[in-house]
Amino acid sequence: MNVCIVEDSVHIQERLKNMIEQFPEIHVSSIAGDLATATRLILKNNEYVEDTEEVQAVILDTQLPDGNSLGLLKTIKASIPTIKVVVFSNHADEECRKLAMRAGADSFLDKSTDSDQLIPLLQLWLHN
Repeated sequence: MNVCIVEDSVHIQERLKNMIEQFPEIHVSSIAGDLATATRLILKNNEYVEDTEEVQAVILDTQLPDGNSLGLLKTIKASIPTIKVVVFSNHADEECRKLAMRAGADSFLDKSTDSDQLIPLLQLWLHN
């Protein structure tokens, strides 16, 4: 499974990448620190790459330097309905969760408490 990490914190990017790459069936294919880069990596690249290189899952922070990512989430799901998106946020209140799920998120995890659930979630998506 190819995963794109969309997160502005380099520290969290590295932590996620290191955690994911312990599992050979899951590969971090790209990392974006802002909406513009994420749009290019996820949407435009999926039009031109081989099936084996397509992004199949996205770990998406809600707040990025160039804006809120829920608009990007809607665009991703409209363009690539089969892609899986987990919103991974510090803003884990119920309203934020509801907004993310309405925008098309397949799952929502709190960065501070739910990071141990990320790998099992990706593995579940990989095998289903």
